[in-house]
Amino acid sequence: MNDPSIPTLADALLSWFDRTRRDLPWRQNRTPYRVWLAEIMLQQTQVQTAIPYYERFLSRFPTLADLAQADEQAVLKLWEGLGYYSRARNLLAAARQVMREDNGQLPCDFKALRALPGIGDYTAGAILSLACGQQAAAVDGNVVRVLARWSGTAWSAKSLQDRRQAADFVLTHMPAGRPGDFNEALMDLGATVCLPREPRCPACPLAGGCQAYCRNLTAALPLRDKSPDVPTERRLLLLIAAPGFWHVRQRPPRGLLAGLFTFDWLAPDQDPRAFRTWLQGQDNVLVQPLPSLTHRFSHLAWHVDALRLGLPRADLGELAAWLETDGPQPDGRWAGRQELQQLPFPAAVDQYRRQELDEPPKTASP
Repeated sequence: MNDPSIPTLADALLSWFDRTRRDLPWRQNRTPYRVWLAEIMLQQTQVQTAIPYYERFLSRFPTLADLAQADEQAVLKLWEGLGYYSRARNLLAAARQVMREDNGQLPCDFKALRALPGIGDYTAGAILSLACGQQAAAVDGNVVRVLARWSGTAWSAKSLQDRRQAADFVLTHMPAGRPGDFNEALMDLGATVCLPREPRCPACPLAGGCQAYCRNLTAALPLRDKSPDVPTERRLLLLIAAPGFWHVRQRPPRGLLAGLFTFDWLAPDQDPRAFRTWLQGQDNVLVQPLPSLTHRFSHLAWHVDALRLGLPRADLGELAAWLETDGPQPDGRWAGRQELQQLPFPAAVDQYRRQELDEPPKTASP
């Protein structure tokens, strides 16, 4: 890595970036707040998916002070469909902390940024380099892939030690005066050319010095960790409706889908077969099967079967005894059409709500 030809990496990379730079909304007027918001949204989310969410969020909360004053449900509603909702809750918590402790300004200091909820090494480095103009590395999976291949180093994006070595590599070769552009160029190269599978090596500005390309190692680098198998839980969703109302339940403030709203679920200690048998004897409940779905989270998957239960009036009656009662309101509550539209629902079950409201599906990933 001390080869005197290595400094040409920055020249070739930035020359390519100047010609091909993507026109993205967060690259305009790069303030710490805008960069922070974009980088949080881009975690686990494709660029094209994030763009409309970013624009809507910034329109609603144009400044950090506006976000800090927001209601959590309003923030979660704007995040609806992006998934990984802890990102939104951490944004709100961090904004409020900055207003209390940093005079309403995101600090241009690595240690202070890392002390904020939801900000790790990568996001802190992105804010410092892109918005503050500091020599700071922003190393994500794309960057590890580019550098592992170019240097021929057996790094893994999931290894903390390897990411730190990659960050040191970035800082060693980052040109003075363009730290943000250098980081963005590495990100763009990994996102558009140095792809995980079928990289576009002939189009790469670094191909001439790329060890993986020259030695036919692009498929082997970076090292790949096998994705762990996740357990599958079978759940029975109960969409309970009465004329003009739907029964909803808020998730607990901690854990999976924290604070979001869903329809009801059969309680875990209830036998689905016994419940279906009980339903057959209820003349006042109109039972309609709904399509099943499978939804994968980071650590588990849900296989969801669903029933629509039509009631003559907004009264659960004996049905309440079968329902899961987790959350801040153990009895749940009834929501009218307008409120149902406004409540933040997770992508895992949002298709059922949209069918009820005759709304088109969102295009974002979970």
